[in-house]
Amino acid sequence: MFIDLHKALERIEENLPKDRRITFEMLEKAYEQTLWLRSHILGVMYDMIDFGSATKRTIGEVSVSQTDSDKMVCLVIPEPLPGLKELTGTLEEHWARMIHEAIAKQAKIGIPRYKKAHVHIRITAPRGTNNSKVWDTSNRAINVIINNLKGIFFDDDDFEHMSCSIEASWGKMGMTEIRICDHEDLKNCKIFSQLSTNYTIQPELLVFD
Repeated sequence: MFIDLHKALERIEENLPKDRRITFEMLEKAYEQTLWLRSHILGVMYDMIDFGSATKRTIGEVSVSQTDSDKMVCLVIPEPLPGLKELTGTLEEHWARMIHEAIAKQAKIGIPRYKKAHVHIRITAPRGTNNSKVWDTSNRAINVIINNLKGIFFDDDDFEHMSCSIEASWGKMGMTEIRICDHEDLKNCKIFSQLSTNYTIQPELLVFD
């Protein structure tokens, strides 16, 4: 299995030569090979964990963070949430394990159960370019988080049981905060308050009184 890892590194180096110009196509190939390498390394590491040849039982130091409200849970994952295009089966399993490890730590404090929850996902990504539009928040693998919270903090991920929001920022270290609170608490924020009902709907026209 390590032979495959070494071969992948060699292919990446071939597309990042030191003695000639690096083209966009070469960077694209190196990027694809890097994604494969990440997935394969995770697979090897989890094999070592699952079959007892590693002393550690998890990859990455997840944690829970105290918030201003005892009604809110904050799970901290030490990696930025990956994009949908990056998501392989191995990477998804890696994220599921990290989330459940954080939930296990939260269980020592207490797991609240919400009739309807709000999940706020805050992604911090290391800046690798000056282009602020390098990725869209909507293109991140949000469902990996939601699917691993349902049945624990709320019954299901339909609109009757949860809502969600997402934000992102640049930082030195990549991480993802998952904040979970009662949906009713959002009523304290004006942006979530109910819109005025003083309007009538006409064909092709929305008229406010």
